[in-house]
Amino acid sequence: MPPNALYKTAYQYNKEPIDTKDMERLQEIARDCCKVRNYVYERYGGIGGLPKIYPGYTVQNEMTRSGLRERLGLPSVYFYLSIFDALGDIKSQWTRTKKRIEKNIQANEALTRKDRHYLRFVMKQSRCFEAVVAGEEAELSGEWAKTYQSLCEAVDTHRLNQYLRRQVRRHLVKPYTAAADGFSSSPKAYRYADHGIYLSMKESRKRLFVPLTDNNRYARQIYIRLYPKEGSLTINVPIEVRQKHPLGYQGEIGLAMGMRCMFVTNRGAAYGEQYLEYQSALTDYVRERLPGHRRNAKNNPGMKKYNAGKARLEAALHAYINAEINRMLETEKPGVLYYPKLPAAAKAGKNKKINATVHMWQRGYIKSRLAQKCQERSIQLVEVFGKGISTECSYCGAMGSKDGDTFRCASCGRELLERQNTARNILKRGAEKKV
Repeated sequence: MPPNALYKTAYQYNKEPIDTKDMERLQEIARDCCKVRNYVYERYGGIGGLPKIYPGYTVQNEMTRSGLRERLGLPSVYFYLSIFDALGDIKSQWTRTKKRIEKNIQANEALTRKDRHYLRFVMKQSRCFEAVVAGEEAELSGEWAKTYQSLCEAVDTHRLNQYLRRQVRRHLVKPYTAAADGFSSSPKAYRYADHGIYLSMKESRKRLFVPLTDNNRYARQIYIRLYPKEGSLTINVPIEVRQKHPLGYQGEIGLAMGMRCMFVTNRGAAYGEQYLEYQSALTDYVRERLPGHRRNAKNNPGMKKYNAGKARLEAALHAYINAEINRMLETEKPGVLYYPKLPAAAKAGKNKKINATVHMWQRGYIKSRLAQKCQERSIQLVEVFGKGISTECSYCGAMGSKDGDTFRCASCGRELLERQNTARNILKRGAEKKV
């Protein structure tokens, strides 16, 4: 995959309901793929599997020798894709584990600066990390070996290695899945023809034909998601999107982000002023109806209706977010866009309604869509240091105060919209490379 490649997901749908027997055949493949993933999780998801999961061919060879594919009767195209899907999940779990450990290292006041330096070095050097976690001696070469030796001489390595192993045991969780609602498929396992798709089955030289609503054809790895109750499936296809280089996109802007208004620029222009209305509609719907559904979860025929209502409100919110991001980019036409590092989710206070709204703030979705759309338009998106950015005067740099939507600086006497002041600070920090 090219480093700057852009991908979107295209969806294909079956044209006619899938027969019950055919759906069972597809479900059997999905269940077998689920078993393969769980087998890989259990065998390689722990500390002992760490040296084998990069790049993963050791796991592939061992899984071939295990005889699991023969016992399941699963075609190799599905078997090996399930293995690498599971390896991807294990690698993601290790990434999350390391992030949690790094936060604990930073927050641990008992560690000295040299202790932290040693631990960070071990965390970044994969061979060193694997050896320490396994309780073995790290074998490095060249300059890395010299650097590691100098770090070891300055700290108590036994104590720090024990601390690191405890942290790994505490935070590492083997993945597991009970979901057997779909499976990955490579081009070798399917063929487009006759306004549909032929999918390989477990029976030798047998393919299942599924008529599709479109006649698009692809030659890449796809994901088949099954909906047995509806007798349908969707085909998720990652497609590459060409990066645009539109004319007139230049200059730099700072962007303040919030719930009452999605974006405010350093010039004071506002976008997404109705965001809170869409967000509140979704929040109120969930807050008022979900507790009742949970209390009667076993005998609740209305759960399907609840999920459908929630999906409609989320779709409306997401459509509004995308429309406002497009409007903002097409109006401002920035070459570089600076935005703040957003704080972690936290409760807003004693008001449960406000807490629920803050908790359901779609900042992750907004950030991901903003990044996608900026990349499509060749706009450079830069995250800046966000601490204290809303209380600092954007003119003189002194600390000011906020009164509702207004920011006041007692030092220079400036008074302007609080969000605009924040956006001006974001632009300033971006220009000063505080990113």
